[in-house]
Amino acid sequence: MPDWSYQTLFRPLLFLLPAKQARSLTLSAIGMLGKIPGGSLIIEIMGHMKPPASLSRPLATLSISSPIGLGAGLDTDLKATEALSRFGFGYIEIGPVTLQPCSDSEVVWRAPDRQAIYYSETMANPGMDNYVERLQNMRQLDVPIGARLGFSRGGNLQDATAERTELIQQLEPYCSFFTLDTFSHDSPSHEDLDDWLQHLVIMRKVTDHPLLLVIPPDLPEQEALGLLTIARTAGLDGLVIAGGVKHQIESLHQDTTRLTGAPSFERALQTCSIIRSNWPDATIVGSGGIQQPADALAFLDAGADVVQLHSGLVYSGPGLPKRINEAIWQSSCAQTTPDCMSSAPPTRTKRLLFPAWVWGILLGIGMLIGGGLAWWIAATSVMLPYDERFLGARATELKLVNAQLLSFMSHDRISLAGTMLSIGVIYFQLSLHGLKHGLHWARTVLLVSGAVGFASFFLFVGYGYFDYLHAILALLLFPLFLMAIREPANIQLLPLPIDLTNNRDWKNALWGQLLFVIIGCGLTGAGIIISIIGVTGVFVPSDLVFLCASAEALQAYNDRLIPLIAHDRAGFGGALVSDGIAVLLISLWGFRRGASWVWWTLLLAGIPGFVSGIGIHFAVGYVDFLHLFPAYVAALLFWLGLVLARPYLVEKSNG
Repeated sequence: MPDWSYQTLFRPLLFLLPAKQARSLTLSAIGMLGKIPGGSLIIEIMGHMKPPASLSRPLATLSISSPIGLGAGLDTDLKATEALSRFGFGYIEIGPVTLQPCSDSEVVWRAPDRQAIYYSETMANPGMDNYVERLQNMRQLDVPIGARLGFSRGGNLQDATAERTELIQQLEPYCSFFTLDTFSHDSPSHEDLDDWLQHLVIMRKVTDHPLLLVIPPDLPEQEALGLLTIARTAGLDGLVIAGGVKHQIESLHQDTTRLTGAPSFERALQTCSIIRSNWPDATIVGSGGIQQPADALAFLDAGADVVQLHSGLVYSGPGLPKRINEAIWQSSCAQTTPDCMSSAPPTRTKRLLFPAWVWGILLGIGMLIGGGLAWWIAATSVMLPYDERFLGARATELKLVNAQLLSFMSHDRISLAGTMLSIGVIYFQLSLHGLKHGLHWARTVLLVSGAVGFASFFLFVGYGYFDYLHAILALLLFPLFLMAIREPANIQLLPLPIDLTNNRDWKNALWGQLLFVIIGCGLTGAGIIISIIGVTGVFVPSDLVFLCASAEALQAYNDRLIPLIAHDRAGFGGALVSDGIAVLLISLWGFRRGASWVWWTLLLAGIPGFVSGIGIHFAVGYVDFLHLFPAYVAALLFWLGLVLARPYLVEKSNG
């Protein structure tokens, strides 16, 4: 559920449901994806969310891969923990955990106008035994798990000490750190600092794992400083700012609820600054109303070591941790060399005459030349001498047999030529703007698209017809392809304007991205269908209507005619699959603020594709509406996508 699908499609639908039902449905769907075979690969393909290696940093004595964590309270039943661990987080905090289950009577209520969520002070949880069982059955995660330890309602600190001691002993095999709540519906007064100090000292002795104290952002400053002092004295590693601010709503029939989200941001930020100024070497986890990358950067500037998300996933989408990771990365690497943006140690490969990106450019130019040559032939003679030799008939003879036959073949071949031009543009741009800078995803797009394209060559010989020109072109281009992908590419990001806000340009670009994902899927699907038709039935009904002939009649005239047409169709289908995969992957991975070359790539690649695919039908008179309807829809989505995405991709402003 990337942002381009969440913001545009799923969030409006989910917000029609009650908050608890929407949360359960979403987490169940995400959790199911994480558990199915290949689910992790789907998450990686859809989002490319893995944080860069350079973002790794310590959380107390623990090393985490990203300064972004997922806070407790969102996935209290651990339905989606395995999948969420692949969303770009450096750790996941589960809980709040209590010894006995807390009933599912908690209030969860959204306030979209305030970008906020209301919770009961005591959150529901399945209890320690259920947590232990689920953690035992969970696959090994790539990120550490922490547990927020609550305590049962109505108890005193002595009861809380005994309860938390047992919680730590049971959870320690599965959790890498612990955080200690300081509030609940019946929490002991924060004024009893001596009792709190004794409690924290005992907790510190129970475990060697990092231990942090959770304080709500609306705690009065003197009370917060008192807890800070005893946490420091007890030897805790730091503090977590979390839990929202108190808020009373009569309609909810609750004495007090806690309000998380945007309304808690300023208070949480102020608390973070106060803690840092009074405890310089503390580990500080900042959270509260982080809805966009700018909010996370503000917490880091205020002194937080890491930040923690909660309501931001609900209002901004599951891509928020990735966007924050990129913003932190860009802000820390903007003044340094691009090497800081590498996801792996540099690997040196012996160059063969030119660097890989030059071979990629030559590959793109070769595709452009081949596409241009194919267009010229299809628009003039249509058939080549070896086509005529294969048929044992000249083009003029075919025209006498069926006046539409050459036009039909021309329409297939020009469509193929336009697709080749589109692929050539994409490969040229990927090489010039991606491979040249070692951009990892650009190489992956070239690798996958090219492998499919060259593999589709075998569709040409499925009917026993061997296209010499295409074979020569493939033999010339395939070595260029191998040279282009020979060198590894480890750079995940390139210097671009930092994406800070959830402004209108970002939201419009998500719609544009969705449209291009649809186009990429549509082209890929259409290519597969055309390839299958090319090696099976060859014609669709509207083809035969245009030809005013049956397949049997054509076969009766020349038993090699249908194999020749099938070769054209299968080849066009294979090229369309290659083109569609490239468009799809660029749309999934390339949309970043200021990546103007991505916008120009989609524009320049789309023009020859749509001009050939639609224009040739009008040129030859094959204008069946239902036959062209998918192309009309794709062209409309293409232009809408370009218009919506242009301000975000092309313009530099991040207002």
